[in-house]
Amino acid sequence: MIGRLLNKLRKSYSRRGLRGTVVHAINRASQRFLELTPTWRRSMREKAERDQAFDSRHGVDTGGIIQLNSLQIAGTSWQNGTSYWAIDPAVFARLVGTLAIHHQDFTFIDFGSGKGRAVLLASEFPFKSVIGVEFSPELDQVARENLAGFRSERQQCWDMRLVCADALQYPLPHDPLVCYFFNPFGREVMARVAERIAESYQTQSREIYILYANPQHAVVWQQNGCFQQIAATPDFAIFKTHD
Repeated sequence: MIGRLLNKLRKSYSRRGLRGTVVHAINRASQRFLELTPTWRRSMREKAERDQAFDSRHGVDTGGIIQLNSLQIAGTSWQNGTSYWAIDPAVFARLVGTLAIHHQDFTFIDFGSGKGRAVLLASEFPFKSVIGVEFSPELDQVARENLAGFRSERQQCWDMRLVCADALQYPLPHDPLVCYFFNPFGREVMARVAERIAESYQTQSREIYILYANPQHAVVWQQNGCFQQIAATPDFAIFKTHD
């Protein structure tokens, strides 16, 4: 027990430094305390009920909360990711519905697509294509099974693809893009992904929208000179490449 704790502290120190390790420990302790409260437990019960309702209606398995350290992921990149947690369909609908675009012109990309719920939800809009990028082979396999079994009378896009790859290695299409994030990584990785998207835009100028649900690191996009914030709510933030 103590040996495992010391090993985790050494890894955290090598990656985050002393200050980062202390901040991370405080955040983890706060989260553990939150999970003991009646409000948190009630919200988890309600989430489980919504997940079950969505999955039963569409013949899929997208619910639950999965810690990345429980998955078989090569290398150490999982340490920079966050737990899998599927977005609420109503929040997703509000987020995508905020965009005043011709969906047929845009490719939708979900970075950190997990079991594929956002990919499935995006297919109910008339996007040119929908792509999910996920670095966990286990979650990617579940997503593939979900795409094969998905049932929806509202589906408008049938060009759905899944890519099992690190978000920092995935080559962006040159189409106009809607890039979607549900708080999939920490600030450092998010900043690097933002830089890659900005570089892609500078190479091939086109409209690129950033849909960021649970925007814990919105400052990354605010500080990147390539993007301007065009909307914000407690649930999400939206950015767009400068005209």
